[in-house]
Amino acid sequence: MLKYLSVFLLSILGFSAIAQEADSIFAVRRGAKWAVKYELKQGENLRMLAHRFYVNERDIDFDIDFDKTKKPTPGTTVFIPAASQNYSLSKPSVLDTRDMHEMYYHVGGHDDIGIISTYAGVTKTTMRMWNNLHGNTLAEGQVLFIGWLKMIGRDTTENPLRESAYPSQPKKVVAADTSKLHIIGGLDTIYNRQTNNGMNVLTEKGTAVFFEKPGKLSAYQAFHNVTPRGTIVKVFNPGTGKTIYVKVLGPIPDTKLFSGSIIGICDAAKEALGITESKAWVELSYPAN
Repeated sequence: MLKYLSVFLLSILGFSAIAQEADSIFAVRRGAKWAVKYELKQGENLRMLAHRFYVNERDIDFDIDFDKTKKPTPGTTVFIPAASQNYSLSKPSVLDTRDMHEMYYHVGGHDDIGIISTYAGVTKTTMRMWNNLHGNTLAEGQVLFIGWLKMIGRDTTENPLRESAYPSQPKKVVAADTSKLHIIGGLDTIYNRQTNNGMNVLTEKGTAVFFEKPGKLSAYQAFHNVTPRGTIVKVFNPGTGKTIYVKVLGPIPDTKLFSGSIIGICDAAKEALGITESKAWVELSYPAN
């Protein structure tokens, strides 16, 4: 799978839901178009969402069993269309990146590259190029990049015009849950040194695969194609909010086990990330050079 780096240094030619704090955005198939499945939060209303996602309020849809005579309440599931006004197939310019976010899709059991390309409005060749695919075969659960969504993030307080999308709310101070973080080997300290305390980083989103590593480990280990041996990579699981640090052993082996992954991580790290499956969607941060 093609790797997308947030700073576009290595850019391309370019839960099924949005991680609602500006994490990875996932689309679902809704009718003949893409949509973002979203759960209404406390204090939100449809007008705010319409402003935030650059759509008309009347185009926001609901589950089939929702009583449209009633006012949506926190917890209501809505579907926000990805249409011409907020969905782009062209890589945004440097000046336009603020509200443009990469959007992804989880491949379903009956999907094929032709269906997904049709929904995206691109050719199969473009879809293969976007995702570094060497054929038309897709696996259920595989994550594909499908374009860019225009969306205002939650941090809108610096601009009154953007305030209408998300009025500022007092932030709760919550103590970090470190009970299961289990940072071993002092890798967080090394990471801070390698990244100048987080000031010099690249980011990447995609699938992590876990492999067996026998014996007792002094540090979590990983395979990664972009970084050299000895680099420390910060791994965040948006599904559980857990973070770990791993030490790169070398490039990802060219085997079926690691197919479609952006990183291979020793299975000793699964518990610390709150993961039980053999694969998981993760967000990586690592030194830019």
